[in-house]
Amino acid sequence: MATMKAIPRQQHGAAATEFALVSVLFLSLVIAVMEFGRLAYTYTTAVEATRYGARLAVVCSKEHAANIKAKMKSLLPLLGPENITISYPATSCSAATCDPVTVSIQNVTVKAVIPLVPLSFPIPAYATSLSAESLDSTDNDVCT
Repeated sequence: MATMKAIPRQQHGAAATEFALVSVLFLSLVIAVMEFGRLAYTYTTAVEATRYGARLAVVCSKEHAANIKAKMKSLLPLLGPENITISYPATSCSAATCDPVTVSIQNVTVKAVIPLVPLSFPIPAYATSLSAESLDSTDNDVCT
């Protein structure tokens, strides 16, 4: 029967030290991947919030701009009214001769949740323009 040799005295604790070094690197990588995914999700949600705001702005009148901003904020809570701009055409128009309605967001930053690392990432300014052909929708539940 073969017997196991005793571990030399100077090797005690080597596995624990190696685990500590490797686990710090591994957990840092896992946290970085999760943070990148959260940042990518926020960027995508910012684009969708501007698209949603533009879709609402083309069917709602200027009086409903605050409601549109609130609905955009429900999609992306980082947004505030100061971060959202809704530009309506200067004059009323017909479907053939109408300037677009433009909804844009700007000056938004995402703060990282990485422990002990105070990082913040700016979201690029996004804008969406759609043809403003039905701005006179007054009795639309979407606008309220």
